Amino acid sequence: MATTLPVGAVEEDCVVSPPAGKAVRFRDRPEDPSRDPLTFDMWLAAEGSHGPMRHIHPEQVERLTVRSGRMGLWHDGEQSELEMGETAVIPAGDPHRFWNAGEGVLHIHGSVTPGLRTEQFMRITYGLARDGAPVTPSGMPLNGLRLAVLLSEYDDMLWLAALPLWVQTFGVDLLAPLGRALGYDNSYPELLQ
Repeated sequence: MATTLPVGAVEEDCVVSPPAGKAVRFRDRPEDPSRDPLTFDMWLAAEGSHGPMRHIHPEQVERLTVRSGRMGLWHDGEQSELEMGETAVIPAGDPHRFWNAGEGVLHIHGSVTPGLRTEQFMRITYGLARDGAPVTPSGMPLNGLRLAVLLSEYDDMLWLAALPLWVQTFGVDLLAPLGRALGYDNSYPELLQ
């Protein structure tokens, strides 16, 4: 599984989500996160890695290039598979999902433009999964109150594709204050060091 650091990776540049079989190494961090891309390498395990759930980046273009392995892609209602050297570009606002469609580890070189706070969001969600918090097969927090608090902070970065935005906004607006009252936070400084 892709649950250990890649060979040659420096721990402070990487995050790992063992339950989801995912590892990410951050490569180039944006000088201006509101404009410049964040680039990364991602590894998805051959077995057990679901990749992310269907989601939307409301303000970011995502670019994924297969370095090795085979990537399954669902983008705006169409399903395809990409091989080494092939690239998918997902415009901001488009629903999409990707996963390991091969028998070996999938290695992707990716970017999101603008980078925004993607690294912080991934460090928090992967860190919670790594530390044993209940998560979905794709590695997102399973606790609705914890997730609402996170999404209230990172609503410019990620929405689920399965539910209308107004339903998600209503749910986050309703549940986030309750989550905060019960002690859930969206800062997690111990995961951002």
